[in-house]
Amino acid sequence: MARYGQAFKDRAVARLLPPESSDVHTVAQAVGVSAATLERWRADALADGRKTGGWTAAVRLDAVVTTASMSEEEKNAWCRAHGLYRKQGSEFTF
Repeated sequence: MARYGQAFKDRAVARLLPPESSDVHTVAQAVGVSAATLERWRADALADGRKTGGWTAAVRLDAVVTTASMSEEEKNAWCRAHGLYRKQGSEFTF
């Protein structure tokens, strides 16, 4: 059985979470890990509270810049398209 480092797992899981939100089968094929394994890694990451995925400071800044001139309705549509919802509270406040 193959052993993967935490950094490898984190990068793979980040591709499954917003803002990328890639399909699990696409990521599985790209990284050479089964979809079931990726789903387990994602569940573990979410249970551990590592929900931000690829939302680094640079990505968050880009989101703020991108949505700054949008109306509230446009921002809501943009957020939904990127897997963000109001219930997440201030974590992704623009």
